Amino acid sequence: MAAQKTSSKEWAERIRRLLGDLKLSQAGLAERLGVSPPTVSRWVLGRQEPTAESYVALGNLARPPNGVYFWERAGIDASGLLDASFHNAVSSLRIGLHDLQLIVGRKFSRQITGSANAVVVAVPLLNVTAFGDRIPPQENVSLSDAGIEEILLAPLSWCPHPESMIGIHFAGESMLPAIAPGSILFVDTAVREREHLRQRITVVSHRDLGFKVARLERIGASDLLISANYKYPPVDVSNASKWKIFGEVLWWVSRESELHP
Repeated sequence: MAAQKTSSKEWAERIRRLLGDLKLSQAGLAERLGVSPPTVSRWVLGRQEPTAESYVALGNLARPPNGVYFWERAGIDASGLLDASFHNAVSSLRIGLHDLQLIVGRKFSRQITGSANAVVVAVPLLNVTAFGDRIPPQENVSLSDAGIEEILLAPLSWCPHPESMIGIHFAGESMLPAIAPGSILFVDTAVREREHLRQRITVVSHRDLGFKVARLERIGASDLLISANYKYPPVDVSNASKWKIFGEVLWWVSRESELHP
């Protein structure tokens, strides 16, 4: 309940901010969206959340990058909307291009080629944290608010879909002993078919509860995230309209001090 309350305040605040940015009254916004003024009033007061259709319309009014938040709450995949910040981060890399070939895929539409003694993939590390427990221990950063902290380089042979690789942080002890707290997860966001991900470590996103990571299992008629640490109960992610597959965790890295406290 606490997570939903925080989220409700956020979407109401975003709509209030949009009114200010567009210099519209509540009645003016209602007219633009084709809804009643009392409906907009309930949104602004946080008493009623917009429908998916209204969120899309709000996102269209706000436009990128501000509109991404509304589109994401409508259930639209926003993972491909990080192009500009990825472009800047890759451009700032200080590497010896004569020593390697850097592949950055569709998120940055050019390929830098040197003498190609090695081939690596540029993977954006987002300031997003995935958890394994039911309720995140801290406020989540949604993908619409995500920024790129730095660019990590990975071997091309480790990346089946190099244009779709993303790095995120992991917190908590739900995946011990396999994945230590503080690890960085490398996620292939091209892999989203639930049938393909059975018994694989998967990142799943919920617009209010953030990013969850565990092994995806099919038990009976339910899709469950099963943690490696038995102390953490399974999370039911069967409702595909609420729980979106973000991608498959291919590998992760941990600091030595975190592996051996």
